[in-house]
Amino acid sequence: MTAPAIIIGIIYVLALTTSIVPLAVGLEPKGESKPTRQVLVALVFAATQALMAFIGYLLSTAIDYLFEGMLKYLVFAMMLIVAFKMIVDSMKVLKAQRLYTFTSSWGYLLLGILGGMNVFLMGLCSQGYMPFGNWYFLVLAAASFLWAWPSVRKLYNPKMLRAMSFIEFSGAVFVVVVALLYLLTDLAR
Repeated sequence: MTAPAIIIGIIYVLALTTSIVPLAVGLEPKGESKPTRQVLVALVFAATQALMAFIGYLLSTAIDYLFEGMLKYLVFAMMLIVAFKMIVDSMKVLKAQRLYTFTSSWGYLLLGILGGMNVFLMGLCSQGYMPFGNWYFLVLAAASFLWAWPSVRKLYNPKMLRAMSFIEFSGAVFVVVVALLYLLTDLAR
């Protein structure tokens, strides 16, 4: 991989995983203030993001032959769909319509799976664009952890809602930019 492709790959992964921020903010791991619980919740989010991307990848390997000739356009369209979903989600966060509270471990796992829909959809297209090759899942987990860890236990307030909305909206914009670069250049190679 060239240096620009690595930079674009990092931006893509960080942008794709911004949806973790609104999910993690405000979560109070069983009312405890232990930093280890905060790290554990962030690890759950990271693991579910990587798992959802891997499941999408496995499904894509089973059906990639169906879309061989139009894979580039399919990946572009999927990136646009994910970006649109992220924009809609960022508006919901701004209006405080997408805020969650859980106190059970199963709730965190379910929330992580729900938050992994973006990476699952992109995992379905991973035959066309998967930066970092087989390391993609590890990089995705690391990016998810880096977004979730400082976000857990932050308190809701209007300023925080605007910040979360801006982060997710910015992620959507970066996904669109990467989609355009993917379509118009040889980024996939």
